[in-house]
Amino acid sequence: MKKYHLDDMSLNRFRKDGFLGPLPLIDREEMVRFRSVIELILKKDSCKSVAERKHNRHLDNSTIYDLASHPGIVDRISSIYGRDLLLWRTNFFVKSPGSKEIPWHQDHNYWPLEPPIVASAWIAIDDSTKKNGCVQVIPGSHRTILPHIPADDDMEFQEMGDSRYVDQTQLINLEMEAGEFIIFNERTVHHSNANVSTKRRIGLAVRMILPIVKVLNWDSPDHALIQVSGNDSMGLNRIAKPPTTN
Repeated sequence: MKKYHLDDMSLNRFRKDGFLGPLPLIDREEMVRFRSVIELILKKDSCKSVAERKHNRHLDNSTIYDLASHPGIVDRISSIYGRDLLLWRTNFFVKSPGSKEIPWHQDHNYWPLEPPIVASAWIAIDDSTKKNGCVQVIPGSHRTILPHIPADDDMEFQEMGDSRYVDQTQLINLEMEAGEFIIFNERTVHHSNANVSTKRRIGLAVRMILPIVKVLNWDSPDHALIQVSGNDSMGLNRIAKPPTTN
């Protein structure tokens, strides 16, 4: 059995609630090293636009790839979805003080995948609290489809879930220490408030798909998947090798 393999109780909780965590990944001291690389990418990588600095850096930075493909993530996700996993996408979500609210939504609404089956891991790079905009989820919301509508002007996204169908009395605040993470699926309804604190909050979202999922629209000409576990038995998508340098 793999070191981080989930037990039956954890698997049943994920099936029931649509998410799992917070879970330990790396300690605070080790996160200091990762955070220094991330801050360098976000602030000083002048060869890329701000959007490019936040997007799919696991493809060209070995430190980000090592974090996104950490056995603590891969083993746990493979416990749920099976051993064959492909790393599709990573994104940094940076909430500086005063950053906007991210509306209630289901991720599958935005993604060019068929079928849209995705396992997400959201890693806290900084401490994530209620004040600086931690992730909030609605347990069990992955069992239904949430209608999406144009987002309000004060929201971060262009589309949002229709709040009339979101039972916010059930929400859970997933506060995390730096180095912890959560797992959720493409239909888990989630949200984060505006950052009303004086502290920044960075999260790294890691998206993994199965070989049966076809990418219909690539993020860039260089975008490709990296096999992080098992085999790609279908061959539907282009595959890249992990980066070896920063």
